[in-house]
Order: sequence, then C-alpha cells, then structure tokens
Amino acid sequence: MNNGRRRPLTWLLPILGVVLIAGQPSGVARATDSLLIERPEFQQVWDRTEAPVANGDSPRSWLWGPEPRTGKIVERYLESPNEERAVQYFDKGRMEINDPSADPSDPWFVTSGLLTRELISGELQIGDDAFLSTGSGASIQVAGDHMNPFPQYRHLDMIVDQGNPDRTGEIADKVLTPDGLDPDALPPDDPRSTFAHYITYHGTEGSDVGYNIPEAFWDYLNAAGTVYDQAGDPTIADPLFDWIFVMGFPIADAFWAEVPVNNVPQWVLIQPFERRVLTYTPGNAPEWQVEMGNIGQHYRDWRSQYFPVADNNGDKSNFALYDDADWHFRITTGGDEIWEMTSSTDSFIPGSSLHARNEYRLDGLRTTYWSAGEEGLFLHGWDLRDGQRSLVDMVVYSPALHVLPDEWAPTEITSDATAISLLSDPETESITFNTVTRQLVSTYTGVFQTWRVESSDFDNSAIRHDLGQTFWFEPEIGTVMWRFDSQASAMLLNSSLLENDE
Repeated sequence: MNNGRRRPLTWLLPILGVVLIAGQPSGVARATDSLLIERPEFQQVWDRTEAPVANGDSPRSWLWGPEPRTGKIVERYLESPNEERAVQYFDKGRMEINDPSADPSDPWFVTSGLLTRELISGELQIGDDAFLSTGSGASIQVAGDHMNPFPQYRHLDMIVDQGNPDRTGEIADKVLTPDGLDPDALPPDDPRSTFAHYITYHGTEGSDVGYNIPEAFWDYLNAAGTVYDQAGDPTIADPLFDWIFVMGFPIADAFWAEVPVNNVPQWVLIQPFERRVLTYTPGNAPEWQVEMGNIGQHYRDWRSQYFPVADNNGDKSNFALYDDADWHFRITTGGDEIWEMTSSTDSFIPGSSLHARNEYRLDGLRTTYWSAGEEGLFLHGWDLRDGQRSLVDMVVYSPALHVLPDEWAPTEITSDATAISLLSDPETESITFNTVTRQLVSTYTGVFQTWRVESSDFDNSAIRHDLGQTFWFEPEIGTVMWRFDSQASAMLLNSSLLENDE
C-alpha cells in the first residue's frame, strides 16, 4: 500500500449537470417508503434519472438505485458548517451537501463523494486535507460474486494514480493478478475493449496524468436516455448524464481480471473512476455487459466497520451525562482543568447521537464522545484542538471502549478495540477497565463514596484514551479524582452537580 496521504482534487464536481427544480414534478414516482429521501435536493437529483426507471419509462439500469440505503445522516466534514454535512447513501453512490447556505439551484449544490479513492486507499476523508487511516484498502470485491477474494478495492492501490500514455486504438490487454499487472497473460481479444478516448487532467500529486477509456465504457458514458423534465414529463437527454459529474475522472486504465460470476469463471474488464467503478463482462446479455458497481453499498458497509452505530438508550444520569453539567479540577502539579458537557452530536458516529464533553486540558481542548447503553458507559473517541480551535487529531475507537458497567459491582471489562486517527497508523489492543471496589475519596470539595477504576492503556500515546491509569467515579456525579502517573493527579474542585455548588 502507498502510505502517503491521498489528496483530493481541489474542486468538487457536481453529480449531475442539471438545474435543481423546486417541488415534485407531476407523475414522478417517489423512492419506496422503506427509507425516504429526506432532503428535497437529493430527491430532485434522484427524480431526474431514477424516476423514469421506477415508472417503467426507461428500461435501463439504475444510476443511484431504487431507494436509499440509509436515511439522511450527518457525517463529519471539517470545511462544512459546524464541521458536518448531510449525506444519504444509495446502492451506486452517496449524495452530500457540503455548504447548505449555497444556492440550491446551483448544480454544484449536491455533490458526490470520492468513494473509490477512499475504498482503495483505506483513508476515510473527513475534510479537504484530513484523513483517518485504517491501514489498508477495503477487502470488498470490485467485480464478480460476493466474497470474491480478488480483485478487491485494496488490490487496486498498486495501479491507481500513475498515469498512462495515449493508447487510443489499441486493445486493453493488461491483466491484474495478485502480483500486479501481468504482461504475459492472454485476455479476450474483444473489439469493445479497444481504447476509444484518452483524457488528461491535473492529478492528485500536482502534475498532469492521462488515462485511456475503452469503447464499451465510452459508449456507456455517452449514451442517450430518458429523464424527466421540469414538468415531470419524459424526454430524451443526450447524453443521459455528464459522466465527469457522475463518475469523476478515471484513476487507472481499464484492466482485465478473471473472476467467478455466478460461480462460473469469466473475464471482466474493470476501470476505476474517482467516484464509481465500471465493469464490462462480454459473457453477459448485451443489456448487462456494462455495469456500474454498487459502490455506495460497498462504501457504507466498509465505513460502518469503523463507525458502528451506538446504543445510547441506557441511564445517562447514572454516568452524569447531563447536558450543560460542568466539573472544575485542580491538578496537583499546578493548573486547573474544566470539563463541560455540551449538547449531543450526531456526526462523530454517523447515525448515533453521542454525549460530547469539552475538556479544557493543559494540552488543549479535548472533546470526548460518550454513550450510555444497556451494558454501561462507552467512550467512542475524542478530538484534540489547539488554541485556535483547529483540529489537531481525531481518534475513533472501534468498537467503543467499554468503560463502566451498567450495574455497580466489582467488574472487569475488556475491549478489543482498534483506534484510527489522523496522526497515527491504526492500533489494535485489548484495553481493560477494572472496577475494583468502593472507596472513600477526599477532594477539595468534599468526601465521596466512589468506585475505584483501574485501566490499562494504549502503548501509543497519540491515541491513548487519557482517562488516567486510575480514576474514582461517583455515580450521578462523575469522575471526582484521577491519577495519570505516579507523580500527578487531579481532584474535583467544584461541579454544577453538587448541591453545595455556589
């Protein structure tokens, strides 16, 4: 794998070259009610090309899919307002709104993510230049049957973003194997694999790159098709869609691979684009020879491994997860820290509302993200920001660290968690939180009957959970003291949760 950070192109391309229209066109089928398209701007994009298919006015394959794969969710994106953007996943891609204050009639208003790039590189993009490293690309098949071991997205890392000379008129003859492109393999001598178009653009590494598109894909990208006009009537668009908007630029030349299709080995021509992947299977029926992969489904499944949905239906009061609560600590080696609960956030773990706590620590502002589930208290990760409130690091624990039990009793809890971050390679360890015993603790603000919790820690300090090697927790009050090494500790000075708080 190339361990260098992938950088996106400096522009965001619109998904479809259309002017978004107000209202719902007459006679347009809606996506099925099992999962609704919740943003009208997303619905309008879907209506133009997908409603004719749903209504039977166009016997072609889907560009997005018959219905959403998710409801509307928010994901972190640092350049968007409040560092989050609305997204919705479909079989074939993801719709997103990066700037909700922009003009909704602008075709740049709704955009689509560079899903292919992320799946190949294994780097989850959370901003224009911010990536969470998962260590390798996705182990999800690019073509062929489900669970096909090769080629998977991670295998394409060896061939993308390298640029190729103009081969217009030549046959696509490269075969990808687990060892790379095999120049001696004998793929089909198929006339539709003749390279028909060569495109150059300014690549991710700062120089121009060029790639060849074979005839089968070029015809597909430029074919006419039925869409609905602003009145909701079917009309022919030629081409059906602007392929740069839908696909993005190619990031490798098309290559052949022999893969099982319905358990029968077949030759498939594959070409990755920034947003989607095209395949050409000569052995299929003509109407199914060129297909657009279900990359929206693939990406959503892959991303969910690192952002599992949280159960947050437990007793939050037991763990002092009250909105607007605050704690003031005195550090024994000098200085104070203030912790403040904020309102819940939906973007740190998309699809989950987590409790956020701003911790004004000596090393900067650390925001930790919590849930109270049926099994107890969980820490999902944290952010670290500098004095200008710019994000320095973001760490996500997958699965979340199980910190405290649901019922107070001596308990040992071990979480086998992987931590992914902006600054470090992913690290997997078994982290133990041992709720040892009830213990009286004297602090600046009084004496508490606490539970003493001892924890192991990540070896890598950049992704350490930073809860302290030992901390003392009072139900409904929270942490009242912690020790982070043999020389230093912190004691509660005051809290809004105490009856004697003034």
